[in-house]
Amino acid sequence: APKSDAIVAASEQGLSRFNFDPQHPEISFSTLFRPVWYEGYERPVHAWQSSSGTDKFEPKFGMMPLVFGTFKATFYSMLFGAPLALLAAIYTSQFLTPRARARIKPTIEMMASLPSVVLGFLAGLVIAPMVEDVVPSVLTAFFAVPITFLLGAHLWQMLPSRSAVQYAHWRFPLILLLALPGGIAAGTVLGPWIEWLLFSEPVTLPNGAIAWKPDFKGWLNQRHGGAWPGWFVLALPICGVATFFFVATTVNPWLRRISPNWQRWKAGLSGLLVFILSFAAAVLVAALVGYLLASMSFDPRGSIVDTYVQRNALVVGFVMGFAIIPIIYTIADDALTAVPDHLRSASLGAGATPWQTAVRIVIPTAMSGLFSALMIGLGRAVGETMIVLMAAGNTPIMEVNIFNGFQTLSANIATELPEAARGSTHYRTLFLAALTLFAMTFVVNTAAELVRQRFRKRAYEL
Repeated sequence: APKSDAIVAASEQGLSRFNFDPQHPEISFSTLFRPVWYEGYERPVHAWQSSSGTDKFEPKFGMMPLVFGTFKATFYSMLFGAPLALLAAIYTSQFLTPRARARIKPTIEMMASLPSVVLGFLAGLVIAPMVEDVVPSVLTAFFAVPITFLLGAHLWQMLPSRSAVQYAHWRFPLILLLALPGGIAAGTVLGPWIEWLLFSEPVTLPNGAIAWKPDFKGWLNQRHGGAWPGWFVLALPICGVATFFFVATTVNPWLRRISPNWQRWKAGLSGLLVFILSFAAAVLVAALVGYLLASMSFDPRGSIVDTYVQRNALVVGFVMGFAIIPIIYTIADDALTAVPDHLRSASLGAGATPWQTAVRIVIPTAMSGLFSALMIGLGRAVGETMIVLMAAGNTPIMEVNIFNGFQTLSANIATELPEAARGSTHYRTLFLAALTLFAMTFVVNTAAELVRQRFRKRAYEL
């Protein structure tokens, strides 16, 4: 039939008419979740493109780019927000005085009152353009802030015992004032120098001399340079964490054994020297790892890092991490505070330090609550719409590149559902996207509940 709604057959008995409704033949499990070889493409691909400006357009309803974008946004936001929230909860619940905690906790909880649309607006129109011009400085600040924080802590250990006790309530504010402005200032100052040192492009001057021009984005686009600088920067955090655990489990116990009679300033100075040497060792190991990977012809460009786009996962991870910090912090702090006091008292009475008590007694006991905090923060990140809608670029691509954009299930539903024709394939696919998002969160939360019950059972056995 002309409208493809019936089939007419001619036979010896005459004409027969059969109603025919193909429903949505362009959609199946394979077209939604497996690569499809679309007309004009060189190979099968995952693609989402629901509309176009030409009549030759072929709708593409691949769900995998949207699922991948959802996981990508969640991963980077949790990578930034979860450690900060958990460490803040441990500090405020175990080390702060009740008076200071009564002020700091409500302040952090007030962060949750900020509307996500405001955070998305700031991310897309303020933070993203600002970061684009100073990417090396921003990346340097991510390293400089924790390093200056640890440096301030080591300098505090060198104070005389009388001064340290007298001004103990000023310890954290003073270290924070050193770390935050100092780390940001160090990132601002050292960023251009590090860009020149690692990502410079040779330029021929009019007089024939060769000069080196810093060009981080040109290095990302593979216009110049090799793979070693990228591997070095990527390996540095991992090598730093590995060095920290090595020092904490090997070097520090040895120092405690040989320094029971040392003066405070001498012990503090030895700790500072160990910290500096550990940092230097982490840099050397990262450089060696980068050299080995580069010598094997592995290049992070085109995979882990690639062309820089203004609205990218780096910006979304930072802002979404800021959005999930309050809820993770509040639940984690309540779980740590709920640990019975007799467990703390027994640990402290047996000679353990407050840090050993927190790590070996309080945290394992409150693990079910901490895990619940992480899972609730994860659900908050998975369902976030406005931040990714305004700051992620809404490009349905499957790239792990932190400097590129993506599109999530929730943002796609919010964008396209008002314009989809009721009852069309596009309309039904968007509802399927919502069902997919629900299924993802249901599976994750169910698995999280099973793990949480296991942690709670262990806590009851204490």
